[in-house]
Amino acid sequence: MVKPIAISRLLLPDRIVVGLKGSTYSQAVAYLLDRLDAAGLISDRALLDEMVDAEATGGQYPTLGPRTLLAHYRSDAVQELAVAMGTAKKPFGFAPAEASDAVFLVLIVAPRTAAKMYLKTLAALSGLLATPDVADALAAAGSVEEFLDVIAGADLLVRPELMVSDLMSREFQTVSPDTPLSEVLHLMVRHRRRGVPVVSDNGEVLGVVTEQDVLQHFLPQVLGAAPLVDGRQPPVEDVDVRDVMQRTVMCLSEDQLISDVLGTMLSESVSQFPVVREGKLVGYLSRTDIIVKLLEHMV
Repeated sequence: MVKPIAISRLLLPDRIVVGLKGSTYSQAVAYLLDRLDAAGLISDRALLDEMVDAEATGGQYPTLGPRTLLAHYRSDAVQELAVAMGTAKKPFGFAPAEASDAVFLVLIVAPRTAAKMYLKTLAALSGLLATPDVADALAAAGSVEEFLDVIAGADLLVRPELMVSDLMSREFQTVSPDTPLSEVLHLMVRHRRRGVPVVSDNGEVLGVVTEQDVLQHFLPQVLGAAPLVDGRQPPVEDVDVRDVMQRTVMCLSEDQLISDVLGTMLSESVSQFPVVREGKLVGYLSRTDIIVKLLEHMV
């Protein structure tokens, strides 16, 4: 059985740069690649440099949230999965608008055969840097030793099995029971969601409103099934979410295995789940999330 690997075993001292410099994305990534190259992990540096330059030309750099830029390459130019990371004293000048506060640059390289471990490592680092206290401490670290102390304190493991926390959406929309259903409809269309959690003021999950709930209320009126009033179709009647939401909802915890969740999705015909921690909503997992996130990192 494959055992979990601590993030600290992947982020070795010689692969961390505190005070990373570089006026361009290519220069900053090249600096981290130099560290992996010096460790003897790269068999074809020219090929990786071409991949970095191609990405830089497009100008659309991947991110792991508003404070982190991500450089990730799966290629046979590397011998094993490796991670390097740099921190900057002030936000990178080349960062895109959605990550204008980025002070972290994470580099992940892996052979094409290491798809599962690659995805797991990416998810673990995403979770690490999404924790505000940890991210603040890493940004404030004045040396590699201080940086590693923070990593060790977080005690984060890359587990062999995918968990809910690895694939769930941490950016999600919520509504209250008093939200008009028409507003939920606009929210679903705008964010391409098939369901939206209904939460209380303190973040507790009260239920969920799905596209089916929206259709069952609005569609008969739009199609003219509602009784005529004075010979005319009445205006579409809006209602509050509380009038149509599903109050019985299955929630997940962050440490549940994706393999178990997939079984529930198939056997119970459930396609989306709120994810809770101590009763409070912390994420949202849908069948679409699983498909999209697996595909984007395995192609």
